[in-house]
Amino acid sequence: MKASLPESTNSRLLLNSLPILLGAVAGALLLCFLPMATIFAQDASQSNIRKNPGQRFLVRYCVDCHQGADADGQRDLQSLDLGSSDFDTQVLLQEAIDQLNLKSMPPEDADQPSNAERLEAISVLTDRLTLMRLDSRGTNSRTVLRQLSRREYRNTVRDLLGVDTTMFDPSKVFPRDSGVENFDTIGDAQVMSAHLLESYFEAASLSIDKAFEVDQRPKEQTWNFKGNFYQQAELASAHKEAFRNRYLCLYDHPFNDKIEGGYGPISEFKLGVPVSGTYEVRVFAKAMHRDSPYSSKAMRLDLDEPFRLGIRPGDTRIEDMVHRQPIQPLLAEQAIMDDEVRWYRFEIPLDKGFAPRFTFENGHHDFRGMVGRLYRYDKRKLPEQIRKASGIFRQRIALIHHAQIPHIRISELEIRGPIDYAWPNSSHALLLDGDTLREEQVADRLHAFAERAFRQPIDNIELASFFSFWKMRHSLGRSVEEAFQDTLKSILCSPKFLFFQNSEAGKSSDYALAERLSYFLTSSMPDKPLFDLASTGKLKDREVLLAQAQRLLESDASDAFVVDFLDSWLGLRSLGSMPPDENDFWFYYSGNLESDSKRETELFFRDMLDRNRPAAELLSSTNSFINRDLAKLYGVKDQVAPDKANLFQRIDFDNSIRGGLLGQSSILTVSANGIDTSPVVRGVWMLENILGTPTPPPPDEVPAIDPDVRGAKTMRDLLDKHRESDTCNECHRKIDPLGFALESFDAVGREREFYDLNRKNRVSTSGELPGNDKFSNLAELKQLLAQREDFFARNLTSKLLTHALGRRMEPSDRGAIDRILSPLESRGYPLQELIESIVVSDLFRK
Repeated sequence: MKASLPESTNSRLLLNSLPILLGAVAGALLLCFLPMATIFAQDASQSNIRKNPGQRFLVRYCVDCHQGADADGQRDLQSLDLGSSDFDTQVLLQEAIDQLNLKSMPPEDADQPSNAERLEAISVLTDRLTLMRLDSRGTNSRTVLRQLSRREYRNTVRDLLGVDTTMFDPSKVFPRDSGVENFDTIGDAQVMSAHLLESYFEAASLSIDKAFEVDQRPKEQTWNFKGNFYQQAELASAHKEAFRNRYLCLYDHPFNDKIEGGYGPISEFKLGVPVSGTYEVRVFAKAMHRDSPYSSKAMRLDLDEPFRLGIRPGDTRIEDMVHRQPIQPLLAEQAIMDDEVRWYRFEIPLDKGFAPRFTFENGHHDFRGMVGRLYRYDKRKLPEQIRKASGIFRQRIALIHHAQIPHIRISELEIRGPIDYAWPNSSHALLLDGDTLREEQVADRLHAFAERAFRQPIDNIELASFFSFWKMRHSLGRSVEEAFQDTLKSILCSPKFLFFQNSEAGKSSDYALAERLSYFLTSSMPDKPLFDLASTGKLKDREVLLAQAQRLLESDASDAFVVDFLDSWLGLRSLGSMPPDENDFWFYYSGNLESDSKRETELFFRDMLDRNRPAAELLSSTNSFINRDLAKLYGVKDQVAPDKANLFQRIDFDNSIRGGLLGQSSILTVSANGIDTSPVVRGVWMLENILGTPTPPPPDEVPAIDPDVRGAKTMRDLLDKHRESDTCNECHRKIDPLGFALESFDAVGREREFYDLNRKNRVSTSGELPGNDKFSNLAELKQLLAQREDFFARNLTSKLLTHALGRRMEPSDRGAIDRILSPLESRGYPLQELIESIVVSDLFRK
C-alpha cells in the first residue's frame, strides 16, 4: 500500500508543528547569545593588562599618536582593552598587528623599536588576539542545542523505519550542513531556515512512503534481454551500423567528465524493478581486444589488468541512464579473467524504479578523445578503413567496427527477483509488529514508534495528541493504516525527533546519555539494548556505560563512526572539492582512487582501533590496507593479485615513507590542490590536524609569498627567501619543515624524486623542527612525531570530543582532556581505551 498526504494535510502538519519547531529554534538561538564567561580571567583586570609586554609596547610607541577623539587614522589605541573580546577590539588589534608586520608603524620620524621588541610585541599581541577569537566564539563549554546532521538523519531513518538506504536518501532534499573545522556536529554553527523546515516535511513523507511501499509479499519475476541494446546518443548510430544493436558495449570507466559508453543501461527495462529487494542478475559477457595493438598513452587504459565488470544502480525516473546520477554506489564487481564469452552471476539490492547499469570499472579514460590520440600516437597502426574515413562521424563508426578497441561486450542479460523476500518485511515488523494494523493496535504502535523516534519516553499528553491526529485523519476517510502513516509523518516533524536532548545544569538523563553514546559511536539512534538500559536508570553506572561503549565499538555499526570521524578530523569529506587534473592524473579517475584512497584510511584506522594500538602508530606505522589500483599507485602492484583487484588487503611496506596516515593517498590528495603541491599548505594541514597547534592566519596585508624572489630556483629557495622576513619566519619555521617532508609525493600521493619530467628540479624532503630535531625524509619525521605523542594524542582527543559532544573544545577544557589522557600515558594512549576513557569522562557524561 502506498499512501501520500494531500497538500492540505501537508499544510496542516506544517501549521501544527511549526510553532513547536520555531520554539526549539528560538531556544537554540537564545543559548547562542547567552553571555559568555571570560576564559582567561587572569587578563581581565587592567592591572594585569598593563603588565602585558604587548600593551607596554603600544603605550611606548603608538599611543602618542593614536589616542582620543583626534587619534591618527581614527584608531584610538589608548582605550584598547586587551581584556575584552568584542568584535571592534579584535578588528583594531588585528590592524595594529598588521602595521607592525609591515613595519609601517611607528612612522619613520618617530621613536623606533628594536627588531627584537617588535617581534616580541607581534607574538604577544597575536597570542592575545587568538585568545579573544576563541573567547568570542566559545559557548562556555556548553553544547548548544543541535539538530541531526544529514548523515545522522539518514542513518536514523534507516534504523527507525527498517528501510535500505543504499539507493534511498531522504536527506537529499536538505541544504548542505553548516560545518566548523570540517565538523558537521557543532550545534552553535548549525542553521535553521524556512527551506530546511519545509525539507523536513518532504523528507518525512518520502521516508514513510518508502517504509510502506509494499503491502504484501511480492511475487518473484524473471526478465530476459537479448538484442535491442541501445547505446547513448553519441554511440547510437555507430553501434547500429557496426553491430545492429546486438551488443551492449562498455568503453569508458564510469567517472569520466564527458562520459561515452561508461554506463550500459537496459533500454527495454524502462521502469526498473517493481519492488525493492534483492535481485539475481546474470550477464553473458566477454572482454574484447585485450591484445589491442595501441599504446596506453593513446587509450589511457592498462591492458595488463583484467577488465572489471561492475553494476551500478540507475533511477529510471531521472530518464538519463547513460550518465552519472546522484546516487550510484558500486553494487557488485567481477574481474573478467579470460577472453571467452560466459555467464557472470551477481546478487544485488535494487530499489523500486531502479535498474542495473553495467560498467567497465577500469575502462578507458576519455574514450571520446581517443580518436584524436590514436591519430597522434598510433596512426600507423590504425586499419585502412579508419584512415580513409572522412569526418568525425565516419571515423567513429570505423573505429568501433574495425579498430580492435578494448571493451566489455554484453550479449544477453537475465534479471530475477526479488529473491528470498522475507514477510513481513523489516519495516512492517518494526512499525506494525506484523503485516497488518487493526484499529485497537494504533495507540500502542504510536507509543512504541514515538519512543523510538524521540529516543526517550513519551508522556500521555503527547501520546494523546498523536492519537487525536490519527482519529482526525481516519475520520476524513483515510483507512486505519493510511491515517497511521500520516501520524508517523507528523512524529518525524517533531523537534524531539530532529533535535538532540538537552542536558540541564550539568545533569544528563540516561536517555540523553544513551543518545549521545549511540550517535558518537554509530552515527544513529540507540539500539534496543542501549534504550532498555537507559529505561532502568543503570546506564549512568560507569561500568555499565563502559561495557556499552565496548559493545558498540566491536559491532559493525561502529563502522559509521570511523567513516564520519575521519571525514571530519582529517577533512576527507572535502575529497573531490579540488579534483586532480584529468590529463596529468587520468589513472586517478580510471582507478576510482578518490573512493579507494578514502577506504584505505578507513580500514587502516579501523584496524588500529580493533587492535587497540597506541595512537602514535597512526603516524609511525609501516603498513596499510590497499587494493590493486592503490598498489599500482604505490609501486607495489606485485603484492595484490589481479584477480583480487577490488579487494583490500593488509600490506607491510619496505619503503618506510609509506604506511601510516601520512603516506596515504587520501591525506596527500586532500592536502594538495589537484594540480600541484605546496609545502606551506601541507605543513599547515599537519599543524592543524596532526599536532593541534595551528598557526595564526597570515597578516592581511602581507603577500603569501614575498615578491622579491630573485635567485630562487626551487620551492625551497622560494620559501627560504620568504623566511628572510622575521615576521614570516616566526610561523614558517614551524610550517615549512613539515610540508617539505611530504613533498616526496605528488598531488595524488604518487612517490616522486623530481618536480619536473626533465628530472632537473629534485625534491628535497629534509628539515628541522623547533628544538633542533633534524630529519632527512618523511620516515625520520614520522619517528620524531611519534616522540611527540602527547601533542598528537591531545589533539586526537580534542577532535574526538568535538565529534562526540557537538561543540568546539575550549581552553577551559584542557584540564578535563588531561584527566582523560593521564591514565593512558604510560601505554602510549591505546585507541580503543582512549575512546572508552572519553565515554566515561565527566565531559561526556555531563
